[in-house]
Amino acid sequence: MEEQLLTTYSFFAALTENSTDIYSAVYIPICKRALSLYAKEKNVGSDQDICKIISSEYGIDVPLLIIRKLIKSVAQDLSRRDKSKFDFQIIENGNNFSFSFKSFSFSYIEVSYDTEIRKSNALQQAFEIFVKEQGEDTNNIPTFSDFINKNKNKISSFLSGRVCDIIDCSEVSFMPHVRFLQYIEQNNDSLYKATKQIFIGSVIASYLESEFDLDAKLERGTSYYLDTQIVLELLDLQRAEDTTPTQELIKLILETGGNIRLMDITLDEIKTNIENAIRNYDRSHPTTTINEACVRLGKNKTWLIALNGKLENILQADYKINIDKIPESNIEQYSNTEDVEQLKDIRYRKHSAIHDVVAYLYVREKRKHDSNKRLLQKASYWFITANRKLCDFNITKKVNGNTGEIIMPDELTSLLFLQNPKKLSGKVSSIGLNELIAQTLSEEYPSRDLINEFDSAVSSLESVSADDYKILLSSISQESTVKIHKLLYSAISEPEKFKKEIHAIIENERNNKIKVDNQHKEVIHRNKELQETNESLSQQLSGISQQIKAMQETQQAASLEAKERERRNKRWHRIYVSIIVILISVILLLLFPNWIDWVKYTITGIVGLSGLWGFLNFILNVSAKIRQWINL
Repeated sequence: MEEQLLTTYSFFAALTENSTDIYSAVYIPICKRALSLYAKEKNVGSDQDICKIISSEYGIDVPLLIIRKLIKSVAQDLSRRDKSKFDFQIIENGNNFSFSFKSFSFSYIEVSYDTEIRKSNALQQAFEIFVKEQGEDTNNIPTFSDFINKNKNKISSFLSGRVCDIIDCSEVSFMPHVRFLQYIEQNNDSLYKATKQIFIGSVIASYLESEFDLDAKLERGTSYYLDTQIVLELLDLQRAEDTTPTQELIKLILETGGNIRLMDITLDEIKTNIENAIRNYDRSHPTTTINEACVRLGKNKTWLIALNGKLENILQADYKINIDKIPESNIEQYSNTEDVEQLKDIRYRKHSAIHDVVAYLYVREKRKHDSNKRLLQKASYWFITANRKLCDFNITKKVNGNTGEIIMPDELTSLLFLQNPKKLSGKVSSIGLNELIAQTLSEEYPSRDLINEFDSAVSSLESVSADDYKILLSSISQESTVKIHKLLYSAISEPEKFKKEIHAIIENERNNKIKVDNQHKEVIHRNKELQETNESLSQQLSGISQQIKAMQETQQAASLEAKERERRNKRWHRIYVSIIVILISVILLLLFPNWIDWVKYTITGIVGLSGLWGFLNFILNVSAKIRQWINL
């Protein structure tokens, strides 16, 4: 299923590469392929049959009304030759919708689909290899298509005006997916391009699933008011991962003809946050997200004070942001609405509720002259926030089915894509993937500000001791952002439940600590036993080594003694032989007295032959050899 979805998204994006008309370039070919597949089995069918084919082949759920519209568009798109060849007929009778044909086939679409299958399979295989090399079990983590679907589901919910369910990252983690994206961005351009294409395809799928009207064009000159966190991200005073997608989004807004604006109440809130960071500034142990960002940037407290002093000029001059002053009468009117009280009921920091309600009601007031208040594309003003809870709250406060006033960065990026799909696909996919990474990190790792907020909530509990408080903060820093938000909500709505949950966390963490301590003690005990065993073994090995050394020395001494004994034996043997030779010579002299005369004649003969010196040399050499032989 996951590879099928990746192929679907890649296929959708491939179809729109050379066109700015998504409906003609993507929607109609999708339906043509579904009809071609259906034609292999039958030549008469209904809208529901094609709906099932699209669901099974592409893994997406397209509303039945859109299916009917697409089948009609396919019939209208056929050339005269194809109409005659296929004899394509549509029959409508009330709620019944059916079609028939002699045959139906578009092979070129299937070739394109097969190409995208190979791309998506390569990406999925690369992801699985990466995950295994990271020591992860692919069976225990979400698929890569699940990761991409996080964005698609949010966009679909936004376009259809629904609240999107957020996955609790305490139950499932998408960090392997983030690391994979970051890796291929740096090391494998072809895989990263394939991922960008799949991302764009997921955006197109969200249009299709949400019945989004592609015929309505986006208005140019739309004004976008920035929320506090968006401005801080723009200034690089939040998490490092948030900066690039926010800065790129601002560029995209300006490129597509939009205006960047800021309400004066938001400017005041930004300054309040910076002043709080200045008051609690700690270079060694940052206490706020702004403080943490300053340390990351190598900036000190003095720099932050200077920035705060000239903040308005920086925003206007460097970022071309227009600052609007909201009339006091409007602020007073909006502050007294039920929306403020209801938002306070679900907020721990209640003072920020007034700002947020005033912001979106002011946008609603600015839209009063819009030609069509129900179409997203026709909205002339928006309030951009990174606060998902605020966005969901605003959806529940829509009036007369009109479009909500609040939009999140990823939702706006997907909307601006419609300005020019062919031209903007590269920028939108880059911004979107970076935003997806930033959101994932935000969901999985709580910010210092959120930890501080939770700290304030726990500090009010008298039943939590100082030791338990330390245990709790150590534990909660490892929890997901979603879980901490749930705890804070229960602190407001159900204080008794909050106390029970807090004590349950403390007890669980205490048990874990005891368990870890016991495991640590066991490890120490095992290490001590191992050390003693090693020492004993070392002593034994040392003894054996000494024995081996002694044996070697004994063997060496015995060998030397044997060689010396052999040398002495050889010497005595030669002496004995020499004595025997001498005795034999004496005996011969006694038995043969004429032997001496014979020797004399021999010597005389040698001298006569001028060989005296040679004879003498011979005698000397023989004598030396005999001496050498005797000494051996």
